[in-house]
Amino acid sequence: MTASSGESDPVAAEPDRALGTGLPLTDPPVAPPSPIREVVRASPRRPPVRVPSPVSDDLFAEDDYGQTLLSSLIRAQLGVTVSVLLPAAVLLCLYPLLAVLVPSIARATVLGVPLALIVLGGGIYPPLILLGVWYVRRAERLEQRFSDLLHDE
Repeated sequence: MTASSGESDPVAAEPDRALGTGLPLTDPPVAPPSPIREVVRASPRRPPVRVPSPVSDDLFAEDDYGQTLLSSLIRAQLGVTVSVLLPAAVLLCLYPLLAVLVPSIARATVLGVPLALIVLGGGIYPPLILLGVWYVRRAERLEQRFSDLLHDE
Protein backbone atom coordinates (compact mmCIF):
# COMPACT_ATOMS: atom_id res chain seq x y z
CA MET A 1 0.00 0.00 0.00
CA THR A 2 1.69 3.01 -1.19
CA ALA A 3 0.51 6.50 -1.59
CA SER A 4 1.19 6.27 -5.35
CA SER A 5 -1.28 3.44 -5.89
CA GLY A 6 -4.13 5.64 -4.79
CA GLU A 7 -5.00 3.73 -1.66
CA SER A 8 -5.09 5.73 1.55
CA ASP A 9 -2.84 4.92 4.47
CA PRO A 10 -4.87 4.23 7.70
CA VAL A 11 -2.24 5.94 9.83
CA ALA A 12 -2.20 8.96 7.57
CA ALA A 13 -6.00 9.09 7.60
CA GLU A 14 -6.12 9.54 11.37
CA PRO A 15 -3.13 11.66 12.28
CA ASP A 16 -4.66 12.73 15.63
CA ARG A 17 -5.24 9.14 16.84
CA ALA A 18 -2.80 6.72 18.45
CA LEU A 19 -1.80 3.87 16.18
CA GLY A 20 -4.52 1.23 16.22
CA THR A 21 -6.12 2.33 19.51
CA GLY A 22 -8.48 5.01 18.33
CA LEU A 23 -7.48 7.12 21.36
CA PRO A 24 -6.54 10.71 20.73
CA LEU A 25 -2.88 11.60 20.88
CA THR A 26 -1.84 13.88 23.71
CA ASP A 27 1.11 16.14 23.94
CA PRO A 28 3.76 15.15 26.46
CA PRO A 29 3.35 17.01 29.77
CA VAL A 30 5.09 20.34 29.81
CA ALA A 31 6.83 21.39 33.02
CA PRO A 32 5.74 24.78 34.32
CA PRO A 33 8.34 27.47 33.92
CA SER A 34 10.61 27.80 36.92
CA PRO A 35 9.91 30.87 39.04
CA ILE A 36 12.24 33.79 38.78
CA ARG A 37 14.23 34.32 41.94
CA GLU A 38 14.24 37.75 43.48
CA VAL A 39 16.83 39.02 45.88
CA VAL A 40 15.23 41.04 48.65
CA ARG A 41 17.49 43.40 50.47
CA ALA A 42 16.56 44.99 53.75
CA SER A 43 18.26 47.65 55.71
CA PRO A 44 20.57 46.33 58.43
CA ARG A 45 18.87 45.75 61.74
CA ARG A 46 19.62 48.22 64.45
CA PRO A 47 18.80 47.92 68.11
CA PRO A 48 15.85 50.08 69.12
CA VAL A 49 16.76 53.47 70.42
CA ARG A 50 15.91 53.67 74.10
CA VAL A 51 14.69 57.02 75.18
CA PRO A 52 14.98 57.04 78.93
CA SER A 53 12.13 58.60 80.76
CA PRO A 54 13.12 60.97 83.53
CA VAL A 55 11.22 58.87 86.04
CA SER A 56 13.08 55.62 85.29
CA ASP A 57 16.38 57.50 85.45
CA ASP A 58 15.45 58.45 89.02
CA LEU A 59 15.69 54.76 89.97
CA PHE A 60 19.38 54.65 89.24
CA ALA A 61 20.21 58.02 90.69
CA GLU A 62 22.23 58.17 93.87
CA ASP A 63 19.46 59.69 95.94
CA ASP A 64 17.14 58.25 98.57
CA TYR A 65 14.03 58.31 96.38
CA GLY A 66 15.43 55.93 93.75
CA GLN A 67 16.89 53.63 96.37
CA THR A 68 13.57 53.54 98.23
CA LEU A 69 11.65 52.63 95.06
CA LEU A 70 14.07 49.87 94.11
CA SER A 71 14.24 48.41 97.60
CA SER A 72 10.44 48.37 97.86
CA LEU A 73 10.19 46.58 94.50
CA ILE A 74 12.78 44.01 95.50
CA ARG A 75 11.11 43.47 98.88
CA ALA A 76 7.73 42.95 97.19
CA GLN A 77 9.24 40.50 94.68
CA LEU A 78 10.86 38.59 97.53
CA GLY A 79 7.50 38.40 99.31
CA VAL A 80 5.81 37.01 96.19
CA THR A 81 8.58 34.46 95.70
CA VAL A 82 8.53 33.26 99.29
CA SER A 83 4.73 33.05 99.28
CA VAL A 84 4.98 30.60 96.37
CA LEU A 85 8.10 28.67 97.37
CA LEU A 86 6.85 27.76 100.85
CA PRO A 87 3.70 25.94 99.64
CA ALA A 88 5.75 24.30 96.87
CA ALA A 89 8.33 23.04 99.38
CA VAL A 90 5.61 21.74 101.69
CA LEU A 91 3.92 20.01 98.77
CA LEU A 92 7.14 18.37 97.58
CA CYS A 93 8.25 17.26 101.04
CA LEU A 94 4.89 16.05 102.32
CA TYR A 95 4.69 12.64 100.63
CA PRO A 96 8.27 11.49 101.33
CA LEU A 97 7.83 12.61 104.96
CA LEU A 98 4.57 10.67 105.25
CA ALA A 99 6.19 7.62 103.62
CA VAL A 100 8.94 7.64 106.25
CA LEU A 101 6.62 8.25 109.20
CA VAL A 102 3.90 5.83 108.06
CA PRO A 103 5.58 2.95 106.15
CA SER A 104 2.25 1.40 105.15
CA ILE A 105 1.66 4.38 102.82
CA ALA A 106 4.87 3.53 100.95
CA ARG A 107 3.65 -0.05 100.39
CA ALA A 108 0.04 0.82 99.51
CA THR A 109 -1.34 0.13 96.04
CA VAL A 110 -4.37 1.44 94.18
CA LEU A 111 -5.69 -0.89 91.47
CA GLY A 112 -2.33 -2.64 91.41
CA VAL A 113 -0.36 0.59 90.96
CA PRO A 114 1.85 1.73 93.84
CA LEU A 115 0.46 4.79 95.62
CA ALA A 116 3.88 6.46 95.45
CA LEU A 117 3.73 6.38 91.65
CA ILE A 118 0.25 7.86 91.59
CA VAL A 119 1.07 10.62 94.08
CA LEU A 120 4.45 11.55 92.60
CA GLY A 121 3.38 11.12 88.96
CA GLY A 122 -0.03 12.75 89.00
CA GLY A 123 -0.60 14.34 92.36
CA ILE A 124 2.40 16.66 92.44
CA TYR A 125 2.42 18.32 89.02
CA PRO A 126 -1.07 19.89 88.84
CA PRO A 127 -0.61 21.80 92.14
CA LEU A 128 2.88 22.89 91.06
CA ILE A 129 1.53 24.17 87.75
CA LEU A 130 -1.21 26.07 89.59
CA LEU A 131 1.41 27.58 91.92
CA GLY A 132 3.44 28.64 88.87
CA VAL A 133 0.42 30.30 87.26
CA TRP A 134 -0.40 32.02 90.54
CA TYR A 135 3.19 33.27 90.84
CA VAL A 136 3.25 34.67 87.29
CA ARG A 137 -0.05 36.49 87.81
CA ARG A 138 1.11 38.02 91.11
CA ALA A 139 4.50 39.02 89.68
CA GLU A 140 2.89 40.66 86.63
CA ARG A 141 0.43 42.50 88.85
CA LEU A 142 3.29 43.71 91.04
CA GLU A 143 5.30 44.92 88.06
CA GLN A 144 2.24 46.67 86.63
CA ARG A 145 1.62 48.49 89.92
CA PHE A 146 5.28 49.52 90.05
CA SER A 147 5.17 50.73 86.44
CA ASP A 148 1.99 52.69 87.15
CA LEU A 149 3.69 54.23 90.19
CA LEU A 150 6.64 55.36 88.05
CA HIS A 151 4.52 56.86 85.30
CA ASP A 152 2.10 58.65 87.60
CA GLU A 153 4.81 60.91 88.94
